[in-house]
Amino acid sequence: MATQYQVNGKKLYIKLDGELDHHLAEKVKYQCELILRSYFIKEIIFDFEHSDFMDSSGVGLILGRYQKIHAVGGKVSVTHMNNTIRRVVHMAGLHGVIEEK
Repeated sequence: MATQYQVNGKKLYIKLDGELDHHLAEKVKYQCELILRSYFIKEIIFDFEHSDFMDSSGVGLILGRYQKIHAVGGKVSVTHMNNTIRRVVHMAGLHGVIEEK
């Protein structure tokens, strides 16, 4: 399965597949940019159900999408985080700017 992107109204769902490292982060960033140019998105939801690892590139990806969406009054959410990813999110301070669903 590949990372999936689904637009539903003003929400963009990103269902990650695999480790959110430099390679996947670059692909997701590129695809997000295309979608954000085509749709008025107010919320991005990162779904980690099929991902069990995230490094600093993933933190940068989420923070960068937060900055873009926050500028238009939107928000970024994450769902299905395992304990490892949750720990990275908290160590990076992301839990202060993103919502966990």
